[in-house]
Amino acid sequence: MKRRNFLGCLLRAGAFLPFSFFNNGKADAAGAPATQVPLSQLTAPWSVAEFEFTKRIKTHRGLQPSTFPGYIIRLPDDVGRQIGLKQNFYAISRICPHEGCPIKFYHQRSEVPRLLEMGDFPNPLLVCTCHQSVFDPAQGGKVLDGPAPRPPWTFDFVIEKGRIIIKDLEPGGEKWG
Repeated sequence: MKRRNFLGCLLRAGAFLPFSFFNNGKADAAGAPATQVPLSQLTAPWSVAEFEFTKRIKTHRGLQPSTFPGYIIRLPDDVGRQIGLKQNFYAISRICPHEGCPIKFYHQRSEVPRLLEMGDFPNPLLVCTCHQSVFDPAQGGKVLDGPAPRPPWTFDFVIEKGRIIIKDLEPGGEKWG
């Protein structure tokens, strides 16, 4: 069978149908329903919402769907403007870039279960639950303490019709998928 005939058969069989859903706001990068967070969940500064984003990643078995947990944090207006965020929203991975452990959001330092060797800190913190890397969301996830080599990976998103729609994960973040 010639290549042209083979591709024609696949097309008629609907093999390419899933590809029509990629990156159009109706499906995420794995073809699943788009990850959406209502803006109504994030009305006050420092409000936070958890989400999971599914994306196809290359594995030894070919492209496979993988789920990436994330946070969307609404920063105070002045902070969001300083670091150039879309409408003061910061969408980051809940996976530490050090060794792939979970990152937890703490509104107050007193909530952190393990004593951190840091002075007073006025903002909420992101802390790795394994090796205590500390990230400052008010500085774009800057590493304040611990072994993490960089800030958490970020998610690309758009805001449409009162919802935040997660579009993709920053390159490199698939490492822990």
